[in-house]
Amino acid sequence: MIEAGIWAVTLGISVPAAMLAIECALGLLPRRHGQDMTAAPPPFIVLMPAHDEASGIAQVVAAVMAQLRGCDALVVVADNCTDGTAAIARGLGAVVVERTDPAERGKGHALEFGRDYLASAPSLKGPRVVIVLDADCVPESGALAALASLSQARRAVVQGAYLMEPPPGADAMVRVSCFAFLVKNLVRQSGLQRLAGMTLLQGSGMAFPRATFERMRWTSSLVEDLDMGLDLLLAGLRVVFAETARFTSAASSRQATAGQRRRWEHGMMQTACRYAPRLLAAALRRGRGGLALVALDLLVPPTVLLLLLLVLATILVTAASGFGLALQVLLGVEACLGSALLAAWWYHARAMLPLASLLRIPGYVIWKMPLLAQFVTRRERVWLRTERDP
Repeated sequence: MIEAGIWAVTLGISVPAAMLAIECALGLLPRRHGQDMTAAPPPFIVLMPAHDEASGIAQVVAAVMAQLRGCDALVVVADNCTDGTAAIARGLGAVVVERTDPAERGKGHALEFGRDYLASAPSLKGPRVVIVLDADCVPESGALAALASLSQARRAVVQGAYLMEPPPGADAMVRVSCFAFLVKNLVRQSGLQRLAGMTLLQGSGMAFPRATFERMRWTSSLVEDLDMGLDLLLAGLRVVFAETARFTSAASSRQATAGQRRRWEHGMMQTACRYAPRLLAAALRRGRGGLALVALDLLVPPTVLLLLLLVLATILVTAASGFGLALQVLLGVEACLGSALLAAWWYHARAMLPLASLLRIPGYVIWKMPLLAQFVTRRERVWLRTERDP
């Protein structure tokens, strides 16, 4: 009985840790260049929900407008705005529609409104791809065309690489958080694409074939985009990753980052509980191993929680069985995971997270523990907009 319990603990924590290590290792492999690019991207519409974004929307709108051709368009949904968001976007050349409904706030409602507007606007009937972009998210040069091209070539929903960039002078906690975001949204997404042939939606920098977008029904949950992507996979549609299409938001202060991470991670853990069993059942029923791998990805807990569980499991297994096979399995998985995360830092994040900042990782773990504990004591259940730094 004790031996069975030891192996239950060992495998229960080793499987998600090994999944994370494999995703990171595969995500660092050299990418294949341009195989899905078409000669000319199809016409596309950028749909941008925005709520009180006057302080930063000009930079994003200007970056989008610089990438548009005559056949493309930018539509900003100014949702319950009390500032100059609409006027700024309109002045820079965007099509702006304004929505006022204080009883129904949130990105999901804004996207529903925008979808209905696109369906009713005669001048916007032509474009075959719709790209959803947050109003604080700057597309790198060529990112929009890359998304539209890949969506048309694969006839699929496409997620770009949505990253956070620490502002000048950001403290080490924010920098470590941005690195964790990079691992989740770039390295693991690349690895999951190679491993399962499919990926997850992450909220910004998402391209949809027009027919698919018109059938979407958006909700306002903590992680509505993640939920929507999983629903698409369960419906048999394709969601793929465009590693080279980069979209960057500036990270907020430590306090705002804490609220944002709490919302994301509580939402992701709730989604994992709801969707992992459905994905595993669908994988068995349809014989689609990729869905099972997506379920395993969802079951990887937040990295800080995973590391704490690995430490506790190691102590428990050592006390119960000494240096036996179970402990060797745990130590082997931990070594692989540590090497994969170190390689991800070396390859992607040395400038973002200088070597000296790595010494603050224990402090980051302590900083994150209350946010994770609140999943039990004070779970986030309502979407709240992340406060922007002035």
